[in-house]
Amino acid sequence: MNGIIENQQLKPLIYRSKTKSSNQDVYYNINFDKKGQIIDFDISKQISDEQLLMQNEFIKKYLFFTDPISQLTQYFLFNKNSDRLIIDGLNIYELISSKLPDVKFEENNPTIFSGHVNSLKLDFPFFQGLHKLEKKNNLNEIIMFYVNIQNTNIPIQYDIFSKKFNAKLFLKNYEINENL
Repeated sequence: MNGIIENQQLKPLIYRSKTKSSNQDVYYNINFDKKGQIIDFDISKQISDEQLLMQNEFIKKYLFFTDPISQLTQYFLFNKNSDRLIIDGLNIYELISSKLPDVKFEENNPTIFSGHVNSLKLDFPFFQGLHKLEKKNNLNEIIMFYVNIQNTNIPIQYDIFSKKFNAKLFLKNYEINENL
């Protein structure tokens, strides 16, 4: 990911991603202009002419985008939703956060942090597949726990709730280097 910060919004210029599945690995390369319009979209997945037309129509219809990594990073930096829709290579969606009460992590939790942490709930009020109409979003919500360490919001844990699976991602290590 490569981008710029403007008015507490992280605006991507380059997004590269790889999705692994049992059938194939799919690579996405998306280049944005400074306004958030897509200037180059490359996907390794074979798509039909009809799917390409659908993709281009959605991109033209919604016009301004960010990527999922920029949006999650923006939550850490500014605790703010994006002013754009998110595009990940296969889908377009909106991700909205709402503040939840602080939580206390005890010393025996799986992360490396104990003490009070902030929490956000991330919901998906809008979801559209780029290559398939009526595509279902399998993610219900994500709960993000984070703490401010040395004036930097650090993610401690993600709880991911999906129709197909639930997962927890834990911070196991971090380093803040102020000498850059």
